Amino acid sequence: MSICVFIHGIGSHPPGDVWKSQWDLALFGRPMGEQTCGSYWADILHGDDDERVSSQASTIGDHDVSSVLEDAGLDPDDERAADFVKRLSARLDLAGDDATESISTRAIPALRRWRGRVAAAFLRRFVKDTATYFFDPDVRRRIKKRLQRQIAKAEQPYVLVSHSMGTIIAYDVLCEMTPQQRELVSLFVTLGSPLGIREIQDQLAEDGLPIEVPSGIGCWHNFADRLDPVSLDSRLANDFAVSPSAFGEIQDHRIINRSLWGFASVNPHDSAGYLSHPEVRAVVHQVMRFDSTGRFVIARDVAHGFAAREMRQPVLIEVLEWKYPAVDESYDEMEKREKRQREQNKRLKSLAGRIKHLAEEVEAVVEEHCGENDPDEALRAARVQRLRKYVAAHLTPTEIQALAMDHANLNIYAMWRSSAKKKLIHRSHRAIGADAARSSFNSNGSGITWAVLDTGCRFDHPHFQRRRKSDKTGYDNSLVIEVLDCTTASHEPVLIQDPSMSDPDGHGTHVCGIIAGRGKERSLTHSGVAPKTKLLVYKVLDDHGFGEDASIIKAIDDIFRRNENNSGMAVHGVNLSLGGSFDPTVYGCGFSPICKELRDLWRQGTLVCVAAGNDGQIQVSTQDGPFDLNTSLSIGDPANLDDCIAVGSVNTDKPYLHGISHFSSRGPTMDGRVKPDVVAPGERISSCSNDFNGRLYRESSGTSMACPHVSGLLAAFLSVRREFIGRPDEVKKILLSNCNDVGRDRNHQGHGIPNLLKMLTET
Repeated sequence: MSICVFIHGIGSHPPGDVWKSQWDLALFGRPMGEQTCGSYWADILHGDDDERVSSQASTIGDHDVSSVLEDAGLDPDDERAADFVKRLSARLDLAGDDATESISTRAIPALRRWRGRVAAAFLRRFVKDTATYFFDPDVRRRIKKRLQRQIAKAEQPYVLVSHSMGTIIAYDVLCEMTPQQRELVSLFVTLGSPLGIREIQDQLAEDGLPIEVPSGIGCWHNFADRLDPVSLDSRLANDFAVSPSAFGEIQDHRIINRSLWGFASVNPHDSAGYLSHPEVRAVVHQVMRFDSTGRFVIARDVAHGFAAREMRQPVLIEVLEWKYPAVDESYDEMEKREKRQREQNKRLKSLAGRIKHLAEEVEAVVEEHCGENDPDEALRAARVQRLRKYVAAHLTPTEIQALAMDHANLNIYAMWRSSAKKKLIHRSHRAIGADAARSSFNSNGSGITWAVLDTGCRFDHPHFQRRRKSDKTGYDNSLVIEVLDCTTASHEPVLIQDPSMSDPDGHGTHVCGIIAGRGKERSLTHSGVAPKTKLLVYKVLDDHGFGEDASIIKAIDDIFRRNENNSGMAVHGVNLSLGGSFDPTVYGCGFSPICKELRDLWRQGTLVCVAAGNDGQIQVSTQDGPFDLNTSLSIGDPANLDDCIAVGSVNTDKPYLHGISHFSSRGPTMDGRVKPDVVAPGERISSCSNDFNGRLYRESSGTSMACPHVSGLLAAFLSVRREFIGRPDEVKKILLSNCNDVGRDRNHQGHGIPNLLKMLTET
């Protein structure tokens, strides 16, 4: 494997070893040790001062050029330096006087997407640092010497990764090397480079450097974010000539970090946003022969969040199991580590002990890095929670990095992003054979308990009353056993006592009413598919229908413990009418943290029903306006899990005529499996409303409504065929082999519409 040499860009940075570890984690997801080295030069310009870009002037006009030169340690009367500062400021749209207005109009529109005093102050600092480098010979020599020293250590082919002003320094050093010396540079990477700015090129040419691709290097890849104000011209290949002995022209990549657009504090020029981008990683990893799919400490989407320097992001920290080595740890090293830990603390041998210890260490790291902020306030913001296999927390990039660098001693397997999940909204019993089965087999769900992971449930809704004329209220007279809140920072689910607070959103109440219960409104009877099924409800989504993996895993852990501590199955099945997207560059399809937890639940004997998703149709922009497009490969997470029953939606009234709902997600999965498994009615489904001031029932559509039909069907099946309790693989086989074919593509309909009557008859 080649080694990798880093060189950073403008501004102050943390100490060199901390900075290098940041780049290691962002680019590789793990500490790289001696396989990477860094040319750290921030101390030459900025010393130990951790400067902030929030209080400087936002423009640079004639009256301000002198102050910029003075800040840079240059002679204010140096006409060449003053002219450079003025022209570069104009190019970056920082000029405040009329004399430079005509030049400033050349700034690209993308710059206007990142406005304000902070952005302007950042660009001012860029002007100052660049001027210092070009017009202070001693500073330039010292900075170049740092990079030359790191390159001299490389006695094998290496990759040179540079960012921002570091690309100017790297290019300067490369031009001074001989072609034979440059042959060791197997890859030159420039990120957010200002080398496309005409004023930079003019200054390099004035200093005697050719504006061409240096001969001898293996290849040059340039990456520019379209919103980056520093890489004004993203195409370097147009400006840098190709000499006869060069490898070829520069490979320009214009990238977009859409996942960062929602963060107001993100700088589009930030190095973390570049280093963690899939295209950048792919190019560097290929040349270095680094296995992109191998083990990591920090998942790519977590590293991507490093670009929001001060923002906390939700993470799931997976704990190493006993006798399992950490990343890059040999078996002997693992034995020594575990022996040392066992001698220090015997509880570290158990998974529960490691979870507790790690949670305490996470809290200690939060307190250590809270700076001048109140430690108690920082701990509340961190929301550290102990789960069965994970520690969940909201952490800053600095805190994540501190944990990652000591991952082995802390028994950390990996750190994942606690991905966002949302509810899936967009006359039905007859379609799945539930009415006929109830008449023939009395399949009403009696004796079965089903968990619902959603927004909660109005447990006092008349639909869920067990006895109509009972004096008992609340849970005592409800099919809903409990509504447990998993969205708090508590390590355990918290019982919700107040019915008015049990489901402000209403999505979960609607889902629960499809599975169980019975009620009447205006002489019309509304019945769940398995009306006597008991419901154990977990609030894993907030009052607006959004949540994260940590809350869902907390609920799954509680179900797992209930079954583990019960002589039989305490919970027979789970309904998840929720989902979200997943990043296939971070984990395999069906192997996200939430999928791994659901797989454990399935193998314990619990049936798992998951809504396939509502991404079957997307809107794309065309020259003629918006256009609706149906999409394959749109199955969400965790519906892509093999050990579950993924449910798509079909037209409620005439499923064989109108077929699959336009919004229902289509397969196959990213790894080529047929999904969804089945489809069920999901359009205009009438069920419980959480608003008692209005009507008791309302209509809603989506795979969220289709999924509880299958949950209710399976609860009804188990209430009659109890010998199949705890045997999910066999139940799934019976379900899939007794479906009615809708006559559509398998990746749209799966096996078709389940038929409860057939299932009971055939068994």
